[in-house]
Amino acid sequence: MATDAGKPAEQTLFVRKASGLVKGWSSMDGFRYSFFSVNLFLAIWSFAYATFIPGGSLFWAIVITAIFMVFEIIVYAGLISAMPRAGGDYVWMTRIFNSAIGFVIAAVGWWFILWLWTPIYADMGVQTTIKPIFRILGLNGAADWLGSRTGIFVAALVVIAIASILVAVGMKTYANFQKWAMWIGLAGVLICGILLLVTSGDSFKQKFNDAANKYYGGDKGMLNLQKYETDADGYFVYDESGLAINTVEGETYPDAFTQIEAVGSGTGMPTSTFTGGFSWATWTLIPFMMFWMAWANWGATLYGEVRGAKDFRKNIYQMLGGLFVPTAIALAFLGLMTWKVGYQAFMGTMASFWYYSTAGTNISPLGGDYISPTAMISWIVPNAAFQVILIAAISLLLFGWFGTLFLSSTRMIFAAAFDRILPERAAKVTSGGVPTVALLLMTIPSIIMAALYAYTPIDTEKGVTIVKLFTYDATVGILIMFLGSALAFMIMRWRARGIWENSALPKKGIAGLPWMSIIAAVYSAFLVFNLYLFIKDALYGVNNWKSGVFMGILYVAALIIWIIAWSTRKRQGMALETVAKEIPVE
Repeated sequence: MATDAGKPAEQTLFVRKASGLVKGWSSMDGFRYSFFSVNLFLAIWSFAYATFIPGGSLFWAIVITAIFMVFEIIVYAGLISAMPRAGGDYVWMTRIFNSAIGFVIAAVGWWFILWLWTPIYADMGVQTTIKPIFRILGLNGAADWLGSRTGIFVAALVVIAIASILVAVGMKTYANFQKWAMWIGLAGVLICGILLLVTSGDSFKQKFNDAANKYYGGDKGMLNLQKYETDADGYFVYDESGLAINTVEGETYPDAFTQIEAVGSGTGMPTSTFTGGFSWATWTLIPFMMFWMAWANWGATLYGEVRGAKDFRKNIYQMLGGLFVPTAIALAFLGLMTWKVGYQAFMGTMASFWYYSTAGTNISPLGGDYISPTAMISWIVPNAAFQVILIAAISLLLFGWFGTLFLSSTRMIFAAAFDRILPERAAKVTSGGVPTVALLLMTIPSIIMAALYAYTPIDTEKGVTIVKLFTYDATVGILIMFLGSALAFMIMRWRARGIWENSALPKKGIAGLPWMSIIAAVYSAFLVFNLYLFIKDALYGVNNWKSGVFMGILYVAALIIWIIAWSTRKRQGMALETVAKEIPVE
């Protein structure tokens, strides 16, 4: 009897007949993921960059960027609707352009570049949450240690662990975590808003000075103030006019708030966030705003696991909500801080940190610490327990965001392995739909990058470690990928006619050009504008030969991986170009 025992297995285009991924997300889960990706902590962090362009209007820069991000959302909603598959940008570019272009651009944008975001996430967590809590608890030694090289590395390891766990538990569990994190975090934000509304500017200044003295002065040796009179609890004693009483007779010294305000004024910040209007300086703020506003489409690689992803309008609503809700909150917060605290003082808290951390110049009365807005607002209530609880509650908006570090990237890696470019093991998933090998391909390199970030030598020109210098490229690599997808959508009608015709996308246009292609062209032009500024202006930290070489290495590495895969599959009788002509199975 004849058998098939010695017969080689049939070679198929894809690794298997079904992806193994689970459609575990609803539309609301997709909205929350976009909301966390356009993160409020990232927004406030980005506000600080306005201190380097004091002539621009932060308010109008945010508004302009939000308008153009609507074009991004339409483009990505269309791509998702036409091809709702795990892998997102990778799948679209490989199917509309070709296998090599799609893989190289997506591998850098979704895989290699995300390793650089690990220390960025860690630094934000330390500066906005952990350090302020440690100061309140009197753990000043631990707070200072977090600024050491080992402290930086350990913080990055914690972020990697959290991000890995949030991916490993599966999309459904992670979505539930994000739901609770969002509501608790927003409750904390609401409390902050109420505290600001009911607190006068003079009262805020007094509370700020009290907390500055208690947490950064005295034996801590950080507060750049002469000795003021304090009560038994360490708070300032005020005279009838509301000024702190100085114990140095005949001398006057500015309090902490006044010094912070002077920093904002001294760095050229105006008294209003509207100053600058639509000037060129305002437009040059936009690349900094892209650092937090460009990510409403961050879940694009996951829509093979979102129910109803073929609904073009539903996709738009999810991402619009993810963009406009945090943007509205951020603008409201900016308005409240400007009203109650003063724009110069608010920006001064960030300028004192950035000028200290980038130039080594301690112009802050608070020892170079970043004084996060959540910490400052919590100081309105002079109770340590309340302050810690409020900061911790709002920090859930940060920790809920950590899973985005790896989750979207694992799907790009999975999709490339499913297409047989990467080793097939990277396409394996658990029964819950978790691509564990793909996760390891994010986790392990991120650990290595975190170590290099912390321990490599200091760049003498920039004053930071050599690898920290490369983190400035993190946004650039992703925007290049977004540009690739935008151009792909722009020409989809002609390059992938079958996909275009079978999609639910609006087909109308003008002068023979679909409106979808025109929208993609506008979005592409906006991305080119941002990339031009990144390359042209030294302000953004990437137009130097070291960053150029680093980015070149990433693209060459991706190309080498593709060439090896192409050669290997060719010997096996398969052409990667053939795979890229087919839509991956679900």
